[in-house]
Amino acid sequence: MGSYLKSLYMLKRVKDFMSTPVFQVEANTSLQEVCKLMLERGVGSVVVTEQGIPKGIFTDRDAVKAIATSLSSSDEVRLAATMGNLIIVDEDIDVFEALKIMAANKIRHLPVKNKDGNIIGMFSITDVYKVYG
Repeated sequence: MGSYLKSLYMLKRVKDFMSTPVFQVEANTSLQEVCKLMLERGVGSVVVTEQGIPKGIFTDRDAVKAIATSLSSSDEVRLAATMGNLIIVDEDIDVFEALKIMAANKIRHLPVKNKDGNIIGMFSITDVYKVYG
């Protein structure tokens, strides 16, 4: 990004543009239940937990992959979610840094944590439009 765009994004914090609340599901929740929740709540992702601890993320793209790979709607979400390397950002990170993380990791959703380490929001590529849209 050019220095002009960088300067625009650096003054903006993800906490001001993230979506709330963040929906979390246990890893043993069925794909059907998770997809139903996402549809009802109008969200493109949920955080996947194991015993309440965030361990992964399940996105609308993961739902498509689940169907394409013939997973059953009764299969556990952990089979289709990205598990293990959950990238979480601090609420005060600037938008430009969040975008760099997203680009470097080829992801479209970033869970956001507060100073206590609790996930309080989700910053997604669609939230970028709120910044200067």
